Amino acid sequence: MSQENERSTFNIHHSPFFSSVWAIVWKDLQIEKHTRQIISVMAMFSLVTVIMFNFALEANLAAARDVATGLLWATILLAGTLGLNRTLAIERENQTMEAILMAPVPRGAIYLGKVISTTLFVLALEAIMVFMFIVFFDKPFWRPMVLLVLFLGTIGYMAAGVLVTSMTIQTRTREVLLPVLLLPLSLPLVLPAAMTVSAYMFPQLPVLSEVQSPLSLVLIYDLLMLTAGFLTYHYVVES
Repeated sequence: MSQENERSTFNIHHSPFFSSVWAIVWKDLQIEKHTRQIISVMAMFSLVTVIMFNFALEANLAAARDVATGLLWATILLAGTLGLNRTLAIERENQTMEAILMAPVPRGAIYLGKVISTTLFVLALEAIMVFMFIVFFDKPFWRPMVLLVLFLGTIGYMAAGVLVTSMTIQTRTREVLLPVLLLPLSLPLVLPAAMTVSAYMFPQLPVLSEVQSPLSLVLIYDLLMLTAGFLTYHYVVES
């Protein structure tokens, strides 16, 4: 039995599909390691945004705390879009996407690899942002359910973002077209995610049945976007 488990694990790790996914993720991580353009740009934008709103609402601390959840998601959306735009620019400048498409790599593996790498970038940003929001707004963003919703929301947003980015990469107005298409598309994800996070900002924690509906919407959105991207990415990049 143990030999069969080891053999199945070996086959998974050495399958062409998962090897291709890992190669895409590793390529993006290495590019970011050497250039440091994506996380640094998103982090600087988020830092300026949070500090600006903190000082603007300093006279009314209660109002600042009330809008903290909405501000967190707004910052994630805008910073994530900025990061996707920067990823698009790097792919275009280095012509890496054209080289990848010439290789015998499954298109679904390219999509999944891009989703994983961009999700890791945004999760690194969110780790900084959660600490900043705890310090500036004194809200319990450290709670496990809040972190889980942030994680699930990031997956869905990047699943949609990679698909839209691949659609707009060849257009002349790509920098403008990306947020115009992506932000409305992400509303069915952000609204229930923000509702779930807001429910955990109070001292009295909600029961699971009270947040089950919005949390289910987040999960359904993630599954739908990942499935749609996986099935249609071939047509998107080949068009």
